[in-house]
Amino acid sequence: MCSRHPRRVDSNGGPWPKWLAPVLLMAALGCSEPRRPESSDAPLGAFNFTLESRPVAAQVELLDSLGYAGVTLFWPGREAFDTYATQPAVVAGRVRLPAVLFVLPFNTAWDREALDGMLAALAPRRTALWLILSGPPDAKAAMVASVRDVVDLATARGVDVVLYPHDGEAIENVEESLALLAAVDRPRLKTSLHLCHELRAGNRDRLEEVIAAAAPQLALVSIHGAAREFDPHAPGWSEVIQPLDRGDLDVGTRYLLPLRRAGYEGPMLLHTFGIEEPPEEHFRRSMLKWRELSRAVDGPTALH
Repeated sequence: MCSRHPRRVDSNGGPWPKWLAPVLLMAALGCSEPRRPESSDAPLGAFNFTLESRPVAAQVELLDSLGYAGVTLFWPGREAFDTYATQPAVVAGRVRLPAVLFVLPFNTAWDREALDGMLAALAPRRTALWLILSGPPDAKAAMVASVRDVVDLATARGVDVVLYPHDGEAIENVEESLALLAAVDRPRLKTSLHLCHELRAGNRDRLEEVIAAAAPQLALVSIHGAAREFDPHAPGWSEVIQPLDRGDLDVGTRYLLPLRRAGYEGPMLLHTFGIEEPPEEHFRRSMLKWRELSRAVDGPTALH
């Protein structure tokens, strides 16, 4: 047990040696509060996938203890979101809430009042609304009109809106997002980029090109390990979403380095959907791998 007020005598009742005082002072300071692992210069947040069944406090505490700088999740309702927002690590600014996911059924009536209430909750935390667009891909006019409406509502609340391209939905990859951004024509609207969905879209060998085109419009990016060869029509995601230290796709050279070269400096989030390993284990290993990758990309001996 750490003592906050060590006595100034040794075990024999004599005075401290001069060298001992600073040592004991450092020990006392070090024991004054728990330490989180040393964080990377490049922060990494995470999806709460694989943690959803745990209490909010346990989710945030685990991520904070491992050095994660943010947590993102599907909109859980106002009460649950406020619970995330009032966690000590969030209040202290160690763990941010960069965005909440929300599925917008753009081709049917949606509740403007409910959405505006959500935006009111997000605004004080500077949390973005992350839109997955659900509806027929060819209903372009309805899609553009709904997204404009959402962005206008969000702008009035001071909330940013980010498109979430998702395999199997109306907007499946970042290039489709860029086309929608141009049609919607709202400067506050941005897009995200997801390695898993670009892989499913057949863009494995075009990642550098896709990233260069999207970089000026990117607000959020997810990262994870992945297999280089995979079945693009597989019902599950185990091949294209793996812990960051798994899979034989060179994520550092093929994905993170092009992002750095393109000038992306926004939030990076660990994607964890469908991972079956214990969260304590896969989140820990992914953070270690992230630090290794970011040092390799950003350091004086950067990857080439």
